[in-house]
Amino acid sequence: MDTLFYIAIAIFVISFLAIVFDVFPKSLVAMTGALLMVLFGVLPFDVALSAVDLETIGLLMGMMLMVDIVSGSGVFSWLSVKLTKLTGGKPWLIFILFALITALGSTFLNNVTVLLIVLPIVLALTRGVGLDVKPFVIATIFYSIIGGALTLIGDPTNVIVGTSVGLGFNDFLFNMWIPISAVSVLVLIFFGIFKWHSLKPISGNLRQLFISHLLIQKIEYKFGRQELSKSFIAKVLLILFAVILGFVFGDFVGLNPTIVALLGAMVLFFMTTKHSSIYESLTKVEWPTLLFFAGLFVMVAGLKEVGALEMIGNTFIELTQGHSFLAMLLVLLWLAGIASMLIDNVPFVTMMVPIVLQIQDTLDPSLPLDQMWWAMALGACLGGCGSPIGSSANVVALGLAEKSGFVITNKEYLKIALPLTLMMLGVCSLYFVVLLS
Repeated sequence: MDTLFYIAIAIFVISFLAIVFDVFPKSLVAMTGALLMVLFGVLPFDVALSAVDLETIGLLMGMMLMVDIVSGSGVFSWLSVKLTKLTGGKPWLIFILFALITALGSTFLNNVTVLLIVLPIVLALTRGVGLDVKPFVIATIFYSIIGGALTLIGDPTNVIVGTSVGLGFNDFLFNMWIPISAVSVLVLIFFGIFKWHSLKPISGNLRQLFISHLLIQKIEYKFGRQELSKSFIAKVLLILFAVILGFVFGDFVGLNPTIVALLGAMVLFFMTTKHSSIYESLTKVEWPTLLFFAGLFVMVAGLKEVGALEMIGNTFIELTQGHSFLAMLLVLLWLAGIASMLIDNVPFVTMMVPIVLQIQDTLDPSLPLDQMWWAMALGACLGGCGSPIGSSANVVALGLAEKSGFVITNKEYLKIALPLTLMMLGVCSLYFVVLLS
C-alpha cells in the first residue's frame, strides 16, 4: 500500500468523524475533504470534477425549487387546517389524519418542509386539549421518514441509490410499497396499543370537547388566514401532478428524473411569475446540502481510486462467504439500519454504493441482485428513526417541540423509537425472507 492510500483513508476518516460529531458545518467538512483529496494528489482535478454526480445534484435542486413554490402557494397549510376541522379535536383522528398527510407529503416533498408545516398545527391541537404531545411528535417523525422511503425523490439516500445505479421512480414504488405499507401499519398498531391513553376518544369529556372546538377556531385563524390565489394553487397542483406523472411514465420513455424535476421547476416559474421569483427561490435552495453531496462524491471517489473500497468489499465478501444470498441481504439491511441510527446515513450510503456494486460483480447474475439496493435503502431510511440524531427530520421536529415548551429527552425518545425501529427492521427482514423463500 502506498502513501496515497493512507492519505485518502486519513482524509475520509477525519472528515467522516467531523461530520458525525458535528464539529463543523458538514458542507464545509465535505468540501474541504474533497479539496484535500486533490491537493495531496489522490485524485487529479478533472477526475474529481467528473466524480460529482450531477444527476443527483440536479434532481435534488429541481425538487428544492419546486418545494419552495409549493410551500409558498399555501396549499399545504390550507389542507392542514381543513384536516384540523375534520378531526373535531378527536385524538385518534388527529393521529391518523396527520400521520397520513405527513407520510403522503414526504413521499413527494422534502420531509423537513412537511414537518415545518404540519407539526406546529399538531402541537397546537394536542397541547391545547391537554394531551401528551410526545407520542404525536414521535409518530409524525416516523411517518415523515416512512413516507420518504417509498419513492426515488422522498429521501436523499434514495436519490443517491437511484441515480447511481439507474433505478427509476417506478422501481422504488414497485419494490418498496409492500415493506413500507407493512411498517406503516406496524407503527399505527404500536401507538394504538402502547399509547392508547393519549389517543382514546374524548367524547365523554365535555370540558375537553369545548376546549378542542375553541382551539380549532383559533388554529383556523392562525394558520388559515393566508390569502390564497386559486389560479396560483391550480397551476402549482397542475405542474406538480405533471411532474409526478413524468416520474412514473418517464421510466417507460427513457426520460431522466433529473430532467423531469428541473423542467417542472422551470415551467412552474414561467407559469407563476406573479407569485414566485426564481431569484428568491434560488436563495432558498439548500446550497450547503448540495455542496455536502458534491464533496462526499469526490471523497468516495478518492477511496475508490486508491483501492480502499475494493478492500472493504472484499472483506464483506469474505465475512459472508458460505452464507446464502438472503443472509447477505439481511446483513446489509441491518448494517444500514444500525449505522443510520448512529451516523448520518448520506455519507454511509454514498460510500456503500460502489461497494455493493463490487459485491454484485462476484455473485451469480441469476440471483435477484437488485434486492441488495432495496435492503440498503430500507435500512438507511428506516434506521434513521431509531435515535434523536438519526435524520434531519428528527432534529427539526424535536427542536420545534422544544420551542413550543415540550422537551423530549433522548431517553424518552429512545424508549419509544428504538424498539419500534428494531421492529420495523424485523418486519423488513421478514419481507425478504418471504420474498426469497
